[in-house]
Amino acid sequence: MDAFTQDLNWFESFERFQDQLEANNLLKLQQSESSSRYYVEASLNGNLEWTEWAYNEHELDLLKQDAKDCGYSYTVEEVD
Repeated sequence: MDAFTQDLNWFESFERFQDQLEANNLLKLQQSESSSRYYVEASLNGNLEWTEWAYNEHELDLLKQDAKDCGYSYTVEEVD
């Protein structure tokens, strides 16, 4: 089998796969639950120690717990 025939076979296989995805509506983007994200700043004695983004409530809870565990005060800003 020459390289051209092999490339053609791969392309045709790819096209079949794309058709299958389209038929099953798997190419459409899923709706996200929330578009909110959170900007967290942690500080100790007025000195900024770290900043981080959280993209859901679970990540936000983890960041807040990290700040508490280190003895930092923190602020959270919700960004749409």
